[in-house]
Amino acid sequence: MSVTEFPPLLSQDDCQKYKVPLKWRDRCAAYFALYQTCLIRKSANSSVDCHHDKHSWEECENLDLIKRQKELKEIKAKRREEIGN
Repeated sequence: MSVTEFPPLLSQDDCQKYKVPLKWRDRCAAYFALYQTCLIRKSANSSVDCHHDKHSWEECENLDLIKRQKELKEIKAKRREEIGN
């Protein structure tokens, strides 16, 4: 599965419920919560495999980084145009 869009944002209550650290409360927090839930299940049953959940979360974080870099480039280009005019 390839992550191509961001999941709906988690509410503050959900972030607390799934114990999402503040630094991971971003557009990909839902994937992080799924991964954390899987890790908890894995601690109870070692046969559970969380690679897919981890991959989805990491892929979402990468997509978010690329999107933020693109937005920053656009902002810089817009400012250059404003200064040049």
